Amino acid sequence: MKNNSSTKTASRPILLFLICTLVFNLLAAVHVNAATINVDSIEALQNACDNSNSGDIIILKDGIYQDVFLDVINDNIIIKAQTLGGVFLNGYDNIDILADGVTFSGFQFTTGDIGTNYLIEVYGSHNILSQLNFNGYAAKKFIVIEAKSQYNTIEYCNISKLADSNKAELGCAIQVHTSLTIPGYHKIRYCSFQNFLGAGGDYGNEPIRIGLSTENNNASRTIVEHCYFNNTGLGDSESVSVKSKENIIRFCTFTNQQNAMLCFRNGNNNVAYSNFFINAGGIRVKEANTIFCYNNYFENSGVGSSADAVSYVYDTTTYPVVLNNINFIHNTFYNCGYINMGGIGATNNTWANNIFQKSSGSIFKNANLGTTWAGNIYQGTLGITIDSGMTNTDPLLISNGDGYFGLSASSPSIDAASSSYPVILNIPVIDDDPNILFDISGQTRPSTVTSKDVGCDEYTTGPTTNHPLALSEVGPSYLGGPSLSINTNELLDNTNIFIFPNPAKTSFSIETSTTAGLLVHVAVYNLNGQLVKKYDDFQKQVLGSQKNRYDISDLNNGIYFVKAISENSSRTIKLIVKK
Repeated sequence: MKNNSSTKTASRPILLFLICTLVFNLLAAVHVNAATINVDSIEALQNACDNSNSGDIIILKDGIYQDVFLDVINDNIIIKAQTLGGVFLNGYDNIDILADGVTFSGFQFTTGDIGTNYLIEVYGSHNILSQLNFNGYAAKKFIVIEAKSQYNTIEYCNISKLADSNKAELGCAIQVHTSLTIPGYHKIRYCSFQNFLGAGGDYGNEPIRIGLSTENNNASRTIVEHCYFNNTGLGDSESVSVKSKENIIRFCTFTNQQNAMLCFRNGNNNVAYSNFFINAGGIRVKEANTIFCYNNYFENSGVGSSADAVSYVYDTTTYPVVLNNINFIHNTFYNCGYINMGGIGATNNTWANNIFQKSSGSIFKNANLGTTWAGNIYQGTLGITIDSGMTNTDPLLISNGDGYFGLSASSPSIDAASSSYPVILNIPVIDDDPNILFDISGQTRPSTVTSKDVGCDEYTTGPTTNHPLALSEVGPSYLGGPSLSINTNELLDNTNIFIFPNPAKTSFSIETSTTAGLLVHVAVYNLNGQLVKKYDDFQKQVLGSQKNRYDISDLNNGIYFVKAISENSSRTIKLIVKK
């Protein structure tokens, strides 16, 4: 029986590989009869959508089109502008994507006012909205992802939101609805959010809202990553409003918006890591429990504004148990506004391994009795009484090549971290970093907690994969965003970087989607964060195809981390080697 069981276990990776191969072959077969259809009117576009087959590419001729009503009901098609940004859909528009596997790309919305209506609604799954520009158009909501849909991606879009009462109703630009039973696994990535006009304050005109207050018990598992937020504070005090469970905000840059904050408004079990808050409001936690914020960088955050670097907001009238298990770990605060601890209500909160440096004024205000401090380093005036867990010394930060303040070689923060913090939330089926094996720049950290450096930056050398974003690194390519090598002759895949089989025996394959681009770097690390296989080791293998196979026959059984970097994406995936 034991041998038979072992045989079955060993055969599972092979079976998984065969299943994946079969799926890819079936998809390829489906697209054999795919056609490219050119249309020059909205009526012809609707007709082409209605009569499309899987794999078809429908191209709308460049030009300006008024009052666009479009229903997409057939799966696995691409609808795109003749040239990216060459089609303007203006006037009174409504676009509903009810199908799965649809790519909608290259359109601009620059003139129109639909009042309280929604511009694009997505009901299906595995859809991609890409290379879209919303600027000068008035709508309550531009994009709505409906509940029970899954794996939809909004990427390389630009959104500027009019919130003038003379132009449009107040409403968030992107709304992700959630389901109590079906997690969404949506992604909003490489988008720019700029120049939200209005009166500011909490009026519901956020760039992104994930869930609603009534959906706070729903697990959305939405990821917002590599997005750029600039000057959105006049639209609303929240740049991202999280009102559901199990979401991740990472690798984003918030700038030039001191009145707007990333807000965990309702919903528990959420994470923010490796974000930059520079000349912008920081993070607000309100009516939420089990929040982990780590590897974030704050500079001049919440200075001279209604926002703070960090704010705790208590509201026990509606949600009687709030602000339990709120954790800030391995963050850096440089010359920021207040960190407002709220004064009452917090329980089981931990601030560990953070750096605080402030040349004038107090760092904290409104102390609470529910916070534990461990391994923190500060220079300046605390402003509240903290009996332990704070070392008063100069952290010796220096400006680095990526445009923020990191550790110098002589910093007392090096190898000084404390292990006195709770286990970081690991959201199911999402490639997060709960063991903090990487710093804010993407460089590796030791796996042993006490060998890590305090703050968001690990003092080390090597390539970086994350830094404060510039506008040229996000948004549509035709507006100056990054140039993308997208093969529009293939059906775009929502999966960015995927490893199989996993567990692996002697080798594994990596597949990248066309949106992720070709692989440019692959490395394997052990649990101690040590590099065991690097790019050069794989040179003898073929890089540059969408599917690549990597020899790991020399690795022992165990758990490893594969860091794969493509032209437009990066991902770290846990790999199990089992021979």
